[in-house]
Amino acid sequence: MTPLSTINLLRLLFLVAALAIGAMLGAERLGSSFSGGALGLVFALALVLVDRLLKGFTLRAFSSATFGLLLGLLCATLLRASGVLDYQPAETRWLISLLLYAAFAYLGMMLAIRSNRDDFSLITARRARSTPPKKPPTICAARSPTRAERSRACNAPPTTSPAATARSRACSTTGKPPMTSAR
Repeated sequence: MTPLSTINLLRLLFLVAALAIGAMLGAERLGSSFSGGALGLVFALALVLVDRLLKGFTLRAFSSATFGLLLGLLCATLLRASGVLDYQPAETRWLISLLLYAAFAYLGMMLAIRSNRDDFSLITARRARSTPPKKPPTICAARSPTRAERSRACNAPPTTSPAATARSRACSTTGKPPMTSAR
């Protein structure tokens, strides 16, 4: 089976199970298995619609959003427990608490989703990188010439070879003597 047909089969099984459970609960609670089945089917269709809307939503984004939601709820709980609303009437305190929870939950979720993926690397699962990490540049240490090599270079007769001309040009443009290669 292809993955799409497997997912559609699971959705169909979920719809049938929700219809059957709704019908059984409707017969007990509502007195009509038809209305219970209809409510179960509507509930299952709503969940399948949410599933379709979340098609491009990754597990990493979901876990980051969940962590941000919990962080926002924690901030709202701490603010509410601070006693700022103690002198307000009960209805006003309930409304402000509801708004605090909603606002901090939303802000925590959005900040977590928009954050860099390494910010929550301890919370979310790490995947293998698709590109290997960059290697630090290698530094080649040149060997200093020995005393004998320096004296031979100083006592050598001047030549007009292309390599010697390039060395003298390099020395005249940089102001430093050319490096001798180790042989």
